[in-house]
Amino acid sequence: MSDPIEPQAPGEPEVPAGPYVYDYAASPQRQIAAPKTVPLPGLRAYLAEVAAQQAADEAKWKKMQADYETAKAKAEAEGKEPPKPPVKPVPRKDDTDMKTPWPQEARDPDLLRLQSLLGDRVEEAFEQAGELTCQVKKESLLEVLRTCRDDAELKYEMLADHAGTHYPAAKDFAFSLVYHLTSVSRRKRLRIRILVPEGFEPESACSVYPSANWMERETFDMLGVRFKDHPDMTRILCPEDWEGHPLRKEYPVVGWGQRDIDFRDDRAGVLMRIAMQKAGQMGINLKQP
Repeated sequence: MSDPIEPQAPGEPEVPAGPYVYDYAASPQRQIAAPKTVPLPGLRAYLAEVAAQQAADEAKWKKMQADYETAKAKAEAEGKEPPKPPVKPVPRKDDTDMKTPWPQEARDPDLLRLQSLLGDRVEEAFEQAGELTCQVKKESLLEVLRTCRDDAELKYEMLADHAGTHYPAAKDFAFSLVYHLTSVSRRKRLRIRILVPEGFEPESACSVYPSANWMERETFDMLGVRFKDHPDMTRILCPEDWEGHPLRKEYPVVGWGQRDIDFRDDRAGVLMRIAMQKAGQMGINLKQP
C-alpha cells in the first residue's frame, strides 16, 4: 500500500493534478540578453584605457578650477572671504601596494623575431605577467604556427593548449582563439592569438600540431567555431544532438537541450510533479532511459 500524500503547506504553489509538463519556451530563464563584455586584453586596449582615464581626470580638474573661479567671483561680489583654491589630486605612492602586471611593449627576442619574420601579419605583440602574446591575422594562422615550429631560433615544438573566448559585444570580431605553444628544448611558452568573426572558419592546426585535433573539437563543441580541413569536426563533450554551445555568452545558465527524466520509483508521478514544480527548468541534460 502506498504512503498517503502529505497535504501542502500554506503558501506553497498548488501542484497540478494531471501530468506536469514544464513549458521550456515560456520560461523566463530562456529570455537571454547578450551581456556586455570587457575589452579584449592587450597593450593597445590598455593604452586606450589609460588615455581615456587621463582625459577624464583632466576634465574633472578643469571643472574644479572653473567652479573655484565662479565661487571666488561670487564671494568677492558679496564681500565674503574667497574659498580655498582646489588642489590637484596626486596618487599616493606606497611601497606595500601590490603592483598590477599591466601589458608592456614587446621586448622578448621571440616576439621581436616574429615581428621581423611576419611583418604586417602581426597585428599586436606584447608581454604581460611573464606571458608572451602575439596576435596575428586570422588568414595567416597556419603560416605563423609553422614559423614558430620550424624556425631555428624559435623551436616551439609542442601545442600545449588551445582555448577560446566569446565576445558578443565586440564590433569587428566575435571570438578570440589562443594557441598556447611550448618550446621544450628552450623551456619557453608563447601565445598565438587570432580574432575571428561569427561564421569564419580558421584553418585547422592539425597539419602542424597533431595535438590540435581534440582541442579544436572542444572549441567547436563549446563555442561553435568550426575549423576548416579538420579531420573529424564533431562534438567531443556534448552529445551530437545537443542544442547550442555552452561557453557562448548568450547560452542560458540552465542550458538548452535539456531532457526530462523520470524517477523510476515514483510510479504515481507525485514526486516528479512536485520536483518539476519547485525546480522549474532546473533539469539535467540526459535522455530519458
